[in-house]
Amino acid sequence: MLLNKPRALELMREHGLAAAIGTTYENVTYLTGHVGWATRVYRQRKSCALLANDPAAGTDLILNRADNTYYAAYGGTAERVYVYGGQAYHVEPPGWTPQDPEMKRYVELHESGGRHKTLLEGLLAALKARGISRGRIALDEEGCGPELFAALKEKLPGCEFIPGSGLFLMIRLVKTEEEIKALRAAAQINEDAIGEVFKFVRAGVTEAEVAEVWRQAVARPGGMWHWFHFNSGPRSIFIFPPTGRRLQKGDLFMFDAGLYYQNYNADTGSCGSIGEPGAQAQREFKAVETGFHEAVSLVKAGVTGGQIYKALLSGIQKGWPQFDAPFAGHTIGLEAREFPFILGAETKHNQPFLPATSEIPLPAGSVINIEAPVGTFGFGGYQIEYSVVVKPNGWEPLLKQDRRFRVIGA
Repeated sequence: MLLNKPRALELMREHGLAAAIGTTYENVTYLTGHVGWATRVYRQRKSCALLANDPAAGTDLILNRADNTYYAAYGGTAERVYVYGGQAYHVEPPGWTPQDPEMKRYVELHESGGRHKTLLEGLLAALKARGISRGRIALDEEGCGPELFAALKEKLPGCEFIPGSGLFLMIRLVKTEEEIKALRAAAQINEDAIGEVFKFVRAGVTEAEVAEVWRQAVARPGGMWHWFHFNSGPRSIFIFPPTGRRLQKGDLFMFDAGLYYQNYNADTGSCGSIGEPGAQAQREFKAVETGFHEAVSLVKAGVTGGQIYKALLSGIQKGWPQFDAPFAGHTIGLEAREFPFILGAETKHNQPFLPATSEIPLPAGSVINIEAPVGTFGFGGYQIEYSVVVKPNGWEPLLKQDRRFRVIGA
């Protein structure tokens, strides 16, 4: 199960909540395991998920009928599914019956679609079945409009509906083993794809051609790409998009690659040179590598993002005094950046369920990316990015990641 139910129930008890409702595709996946397509494409075709403050209760999925096929094929962990939006039209020959489990499940979902016309109707039915008619309810505001808040308040005057996206961020901060497995699968696709990049990159190819190699490698196992920043020569100072520029001997290059797989994100980065790097590049990358490892060595449960950031900064500045950066990485999960969003200087927050500060002790089970993209105008730059799982007394790599400086065609 993706859902960290003990942590969810603990936080719900702490805040006196009767239920929590997820409305973004990230939170619907988290509560029910559903990976669909309609929410990403249609603003009107929303699904949502309900978690009651009851250890014995499972989760409920309120599913738009456009995603019936995906739930029939991929399944999920919801205890109950409420389909809304009517029924799709199909020609049904006389006497036809479904023969395989996928089609049987689809027909069940299809036939139930006529029971609830709207998302609101399906959600009210789920709340009623769970016996929830009063109390505080966290409603994820990021996947719904104010009209849903207003309609729920009208239909359930005994309930108080509170913007709940912060609650889900705090629950999801500590990953379950199933989530670690999902993140590792996404990261492996990325790792395999950048392996293909390093085999391909050489003098004479364009940045765009390198990017195409990465995109094809990501797509083969079913990954979906967010971004692939690949830049060379003077452009390698930071995360520029790839262009038709051809790599030349003497160029530095760097890249940063982000994708998602079954709604879980992966993000990584690396760098190198075409031909042997000069003395300046060797000196600067050694400084980056030193600070990077000093930051990683600090990671364990209880450390804050600000402490990791200061370790990275001071470690690099020992060998490269001019270095500066606003952050040292970020959290990752169903979103590419999760609370506390970046590992950097303290930021303040004023949102329901979130701490007032980003400087919270990172708990065991959180997953972070440590990175150091940096460059010099007119010269070029570097990137190292590594994903780690925070442990009680240290850390472990999410998977094996080789982040040495790559020398191509030496």
